[in-house]
Amino acid sequence: MNRWLRLTMALVVLAVSLHGQTQKKPAPKVPADGDPNPFQAFQSFSATLNGGIGKDHDRKIYRSGKMMRLDFEDHYRLVDLEKLTTRAVHPGNCRQFPQPDAGSYPFSAYHDFKVVRAPTEDKEIVDGHSCKTENVTFTPRDDRPILIQMKLWEAEDLQGFPVKAEVNVVSNGNKFTLNYTNVSLKPPDPALFKSPAKCGVTADSDLKPLGTAQTTPSQSAPKAPQKPPQ
Repeated sequence: MNRWLRLTMALVVLAVSLHGQTQKKPAPKVPADGDPNPFQAFQSFSATLNGGIGKDHDRKIYRSGKMMRLDFEDHYRLVDLEKLTTRAVHPGNCRQFPQPDAGSYPFSAYHDFKVVRAPTEDKEIVDGHSCKTENVTFTPRDDRPILIQMKLWEAEDLQGFPVKAEVNVVSNGNKFTLNYTNVSLKPPDPALFKSPAKCGVTADSDLKPLGTAQTTPSQSAPKAPQKPPQ
């Protein structure tokens, strides 16, 4: 009897111990406010963009805080990431448009979305960079039936900058890839973001086909880019 009593007591102690261990390691939970947006971690950088919404090719881009610059053959564009507007600055001419340029995506998108990040154990080499990978989802904080899924390749030697992103807009089946090369985290020259004091404003009703995409966070997916006005 003593043997059975000791065995019973041992099983009780083991069960309590296992229960205690289980209680100490709950399943990870997503913060109520969501995870940090991975694209907002990089407030200053320069890079070369290939792919994306506008299928850009060797597009030089720069970011300094709330402003992004994109270089074109005969002009440059300045995107205000807070106001979600674009200024197309030509020699002797400047026009402002009420939407962000396609090349500013995803830095200009999903500001009011909930973010869920799920790092993986996988590592890959992308453009010579050793990268960690993670899966990120973006969903609206209201009841809109929108879901954006991304897989990011984050360069370990660039503080986790996403040198590659595969985007799946589940809401409409749109898929595309972005690649960033020649990435520098050094703050760009402030002179790159200068804009004329006066810049004509083009209203929505006056818009001709514009070389920017509708990438505002309120939309289900960015639309295909159009040609800029001349």
